[in-house]
Amino acid sequence: MWTDIERLPRTLQWKLHQFAFLPSLIAYDRKHNSSSGGLHSAKLLDKWWRLFSDAPRQKTNMAWHDHGTALRLQNLLLLRTHLQRSSKFLEEVCLQHGLLLMTEGFYNRGNNHGLDQSLALFECGYELERPKMHRIATGRILDEIGTAFATDGGHVENSTGYHHFGINQVKSANELAEAYTGSPIEGTGLVERAEVILAHMTRPDRRLPHIGDTQDFTVRRLPQPEETKISLPESGWAFFRSGWDTRAVHGAFKCGYLSQSHRQDDDLSLSIFGFGEEWLIDGGLFAHQPKDPMRIYMRSASAHSLPYVVGMQAIRDVSRVGNASKITGFASNPDGYEVTGVTGMWEGFEAKRTIRFDRSSFSIDIHDLIKPISTAAKNRASERANKGYAVYGTRFLAPDDKKVIRHSGGVRLVSPSAKSLHIETRLPSKILVGQSDPQILGWRSVKAGSAVAAHDISFTSPAEEFDERFCLRWGSA
Repeated sequence: MWTDIERLPRTLQWKLHQFAFLPSLIAYDRKHNSSSGGLHSAKLLDKWWRLFSDAPRQKTNMAWHDHGTALRLQNLLLLRTHLQRSSKFLEEVCLQHGLLLMTEGFYNRGNNHGLDQSLALFECGYELERPKMHRIATGRILDEIGTAFATDGGHVENSTGYHHFGINQVKSANELAEAYTGSPIEGTGLVERAEVILAHMTRPDRRLPHIGDTQDFTVRRLPQPEETKISLPESGWAFFRSGWDTRAVHGAFKCGYLSQSHRQDDDLSLSIFGFGEEWLIDGGLFAHQPKDPMRIYMRSASAHSLPYVVGMQAIRDVSRVGNASKITGFASNPDGYEVTGVTGMWEGFEAKRTIRFDRSSFSIDIHDLIKPISTAAKNRASERANKGYAVYGTRFLAPDDKKVIRHSGGVRLVSPSAKSLHIETRLPSKILVGQSDPQILGWRSVKAGSAVAAHDISFTSPAEEFDERFCLRWGSA
């Protein structure tokens, strides 16, 4: 298995190198009162160690991937317990993993990888009775938890899925700390606050909007918050809904850039779920393969429902965009909600979007503004406008189960259920579905490694500044 591993897809390699199969083999042993699963795992480890122990121990080497190494150590510690610590070889392999994770150069500080590294090091330190290990790990865990969540309780890694994952990481940290020390490591109520946010993030079908690197899964049932909206101006999220029933309309708005991790070009993006189905969507993850053309597309602004500068690639650098990407306003009254975000991810331009949700009709009004603020951007906009070329646009990505009907006042999305969503605007539209050439457009991904066609509905303008409104109204077919 190990000699041919490099021929396998990258994600599968990562899973095998971390021995992700090991808990299942141990579960087999426990069910059948056997030791064969554990002994087979030990043989696989022996072969793995012979091939990869001398490989460069650096983050970019898949065998010693920074995150995979931590997860492998946790699995090997589980195997050590299962085999009742009988193997000096296994003891030494665990120690070598712990010593590597302890080094500052291998530590991936400030993201979910670093937190899992610290959790594995913490467990290793206590299991192998290495006080220095668990002392270093404790400090790192506290630092990582403090970095992972903004002060408003939102996870900083640009993804609804990683907000969910981050909560589970903090819970794991507390469970480990309680098991070895008798006390949780995080006791400020962070998990409770983050789970309230998770409830707002979760659609009425108990799935998350596929924002950032988020795949499809069902969220466990959570207590229902009293409010039907929430704004997280620091971490860059806003969520609103018409109610907590399964037919409710749910909106997710993203505009914030605190971390490079799992960043996509999705500032000002809007996802809409309502009446039991998706209407406006995000592209999703596809795969952690940065050079794959579909992955490149999924991370780009072209795979999100947002306003954009035609022909320009968004900046994906937190040091250059950072504070220029944020939610600037959120208001609520008995009639509805309003949220405004602004981004500087288009070099030389300022883009702004305001969304208003009407509580009684469930209609959504969108006001998109883009203006050039640098000399180069002004010249670019002027030259394109003078030639009659499109300068700006607003894209809506819709699932392929909808029928898209173009009319003089915009487009209409029609569901097989006979429900419809009218997008009213004065701008002309261009509609693409599942295009691969000359440019990848009109796709989405909800499962790793899989992409399906989606409707790319773009409205463009040749004006030097963009000031357009879109009215989303519900109807029947």
